[in-house]
Amino acid sequence: MKTRGPVPFQAVLLFFGIVILVRLASAHPSSFLLFQPDLLAAVLFLYVPFIRYRRGNAPAWLRIGDAGRSAKTALLLGACGALAYLLYARLPLPPALAPYSGPAPPVGELLFRQALLVALPEEVFFRGYLYDAFEERGWEPILPSSVLFAAGHLVISPSWYRALTLFPGLLLGGGRKGSGNIYVPILLHLLFNLLPVFAGGSR
Repeated sequence: MKTRGPVPFQAVLLFFGIVILVRLASAHPSSFLLFQPDLLAAVLFLYVPFIRYRRGNAPAWLRIGDAGRSAKTALLLGACGALAYLLYARLPLPPALAPYSGPAPPVGELLFRQALLVALPEEVFFRGYLYDAFEERGWEPILPSSVLFAAGHLVISPSWYRALTLFPGLLLGGGRKGSGNIYVPILLHLLFNLLPVFAGGSR
């Protein structure tokens, strides 16, 4: 059994540094010029992790590996996440916990933003970089990376509903563990972000 080492403080501090910068950009957008909060978050979450890998081989999570295993993992976790969301959305919830119920934005714009500015960069950071940082210290990486994932959402845009991102975060971590890559978590992340819009929009 692998001995658990100390918390990867450098990775955790990097996470908090990015989150604080994005929070400041949200509160004072004019101070960040062309970097709107969502674009700033995407750039930092996507590119900062590669500082860690710049002198070595490409990270293992960039390799597809067993495509059949990845497909099974994506289907199983996608179905679990979709079912859990649909059951949750049927609950009589207070407004602070209710999912999105407004009009759906144009599909092309929505897919572009959710795929390239949200799912891809967040998964590179949380299920790539942070997952590796905890795993290399002997931690089971799914829970700590998911807790930080939820914490980031809360700090950047506080709400009770965003605190619930812990639960899809656990499924996304399971996607990384089950497939060995971040392509499955990226697809799942995109699916989970689109569900509230298409399942609950325009009611």
